[in-house]
Amino acid sequence: MRRLVWLLVLVLAPGVAPALEIREASHLWLDDTTLLARLDLDMALPEVLVDALENGVTLGFRLEAQAEPDRMLPGRPLVRAENRVQLRYYPLNRHYLVTSRDGERMELRPTLGDALEQSARRLGRIRLENVPEGLREAPGDHRLNARLSLDYTALPLPLQLDAGLRGELTARQEWYGWSLD
Repeated sequence: MRRLVWLLVLVLAPGVAPALEIREASHLWLDDTTLLARLDLDMALPEVLVDALENGVTLGFRLEAQAEPDRMLPGRPLVRAENRVQLRYYPLNRHYLVTSRDGERMELRPTLGDALEQSARRLGRIRLENVPEGLREAPGDHRLNARLSLDYTALPLPLQLDAGLRGELTARQEWYGWSLD
């Protein structure tokens, strides 16, 4: 009887909120061939990843963005871009280091919340360059899509399994899309 009750609790329990989520998105034309996508990201790590981070595991995050024709069936993207950020904890000075993809920009943050906020800011501004002329002329016929994910493959294998089995984190989030109108 106890097993049946536990099984019902597990099945009927509400799902865990996504750890990485795109809440809002907008865009801005910088010039005729460059589009800046601005995303409002929500980044919260499950406890297993917070523990891993504080024990020396580097976490990598990736934001992908693409422009494609606005059709019912997904088409081939016209233009793509990607941002990457790494997050590392240094216990000696009790700070978190946020590093951009190219390693040029590094910032130390005193708390995990500050580090995740800085990571979200870095990831949330992505430039799509060499945008085709047709996209600028007919923005209503196109849409932008973005996806935020943890670089799951960079984690040690036990963490990949633990996070996957708990359902707290998935390897890839769904695409978030919005119109260019």
